[in-house]
Amino acid sequence: MISFAHPATKISLHKSFAVVCAALLWCFAMSSDPARGQAGRRGCDVAVYWDGSYSGEVWRTTEDQASAGPHWTKHITSIIVISGIWDFYGDAGYHGEVMTLPPGPNPYIGDHWKDRISSFRCVRATE
Repeated sequence: MISFAHPATKISLHKSFAVVCAALLWCFAMSSDPARGQAGRRGCDVAVYWDGSYSGEVWRTTEDQASAGPHWTKHITSIIVISGIWDFYGDAGYHGEVMTLPPGPNPYIGDHWKDRISSFRCVRATE
């Protein structure tokens, strides 16, 4: 049995494991057919996470969200854009300040955007 001298080491390993898992998810998603097993548009796929470093609840969608709904509004902290160029808005109905993200991992969307997103949409499909 392996034990660590300091409890912080376990926390660090847990966070590292979460980041590695999220990176593998992103790589797998990029290599798979985005239309297979997904309803919605081809070339537009995103996963949003409740917490940073791809932890907490995850919501994967290919659809525009004029309202993230009461459960997700202002609770998104990390994002993996699997395909497409996506705009994220501070207000429902695609209003307010906007943040545009291309395909790629975003383990933390920053203090300014953390827990501020209320709607999002794919503005351009990518392959």
